[in-house]
Amino acid sequence: MKSKHFLSILIFAGLCSCVGKPIDENISRYYRKSLGSVYFTDKPAKTMGIHGNKIKGADAKTFTPLAETVAKDKNRVYYRNFPQPQVDKESFRVKDDGTMRDKNHIYFPTLENGKEFVLKILYNVDLETYGSYKGHLGWAYDKNHVYQGYSKPLDADPSSFTFLSDNFMKDKDFLYTLFLDKVEKLKIGTDSLIALNETYVRDNHQVYFFDAEHTNDFGSIPFLSVDSITVLPDPFIIIENKIYMSGQLLNNGDIDISTFRILDEGYCRDTSHIFHSGKIIPAIDVHSFELLTNGFARDKQSVYFTGHILKNVDSKSFKIINPLYFADKNHVYYIYSSPRNGKEFFLIVDKANPETFHHNPRKSELYGADDKNEFYNGGIILKNP
Repeated sequence: MKSKHFLSILIFAGLCSCVGKPIDENISRYYRKSLGSVYFTDKPAKTMGIHGNKIKGADAKTFTPLAETVAKDKNRVYYRNFPQPQVDKESFRVKDDGTMRDKNHIYFPTLENGKEFVLKILYNVDLETYGSYKGHLGWAYDKNHVYQGYSKPLDADPSSFTFLSDNFMKDKDFLYTLFLDKVEKLKIGTDSLIALNETYVRDNHQVYFFDAEHTNDFGSIPFLSVDSITVLPDPFIIIENKIYMSGQLLNNGDIDISTFRILDEGYCRDTSHIFHSGKIIPAIDVHSFELLTNGFARDKQSVYFTGHILKNVDSKSFKIINPLYFADKNHVYYIYSSPRNGKEFFLIVDKANPETFHHNPRKSELYGADDKNEFYNGGIILKNP
């Protein structure tokens, strides 16, 4: 009986082990072999339990990863766990820049019908001159066109197209930026354009930015002298003694520049005001203001989250449990949504003890517990007698 029981344990342990080690961890952590089969797993960090998708028909002996999510065997090419019969296996390569190609086509990954991952053909490309812009994912070119995100080619000049920063590009005629997966452009003289930071570029007379908050178009701020520009951490800049945030004049210019400071967590201040995301926090006591963590702050009267007041929360006894739970001497609270439009975004956690409430770091931030109960998403899930 003992030997049968021991054998059952061995079989169970084999079934519950991970799907082998990565075939080549230097190339991909996602492809693994086990008992003559090949698996693709989306959870390479886990070590217990069989997880992942068995790749049907894959030849384990010749199966070789080519990139994180691309592989081939003696018969075909695979994207994730799906075979790609449209690809010429013998000539297929994944280049160092991530470009996937064979002798006939350039390919790009996509999800088809919400079910199957497919390498689709990028048509009308000059194969001999096609390449990608190093360090700029999704951007590519050939002798005739510039491409972004495998969409239709841009109306841009590939011979003069270059990156000013991660957010701004130019060619001989236009300034470009990418906004909501669409490339926007502005026709200006580009010879003197330089990037100031990821929010602003300038020529000899104007500072340019993309106004995503108001116009969804390029905006500009004129200046008389380059010496009047002081570049601050994104998205701030000083131009002719005025502070701008994301291209907008901060507090209509009512700022004491000599005491202005950019804080963490989206806050900034001068001697008279505290701001979050460029907006004044009303009725705040500037002198007792204290910046905490995870978007929280307080003064002697109130507690704030991303600049929004937490009504009826006691400032003196306030404590942060984790980014979603906080407490004072009276209650435990849970943040259930992002603050917006003056709507409530947190609630009192019913029956939670603020003196003993804590978070187990081995669990998600959605969980919490006190000396009697366990909580999830702001409600009790486990009651103890």
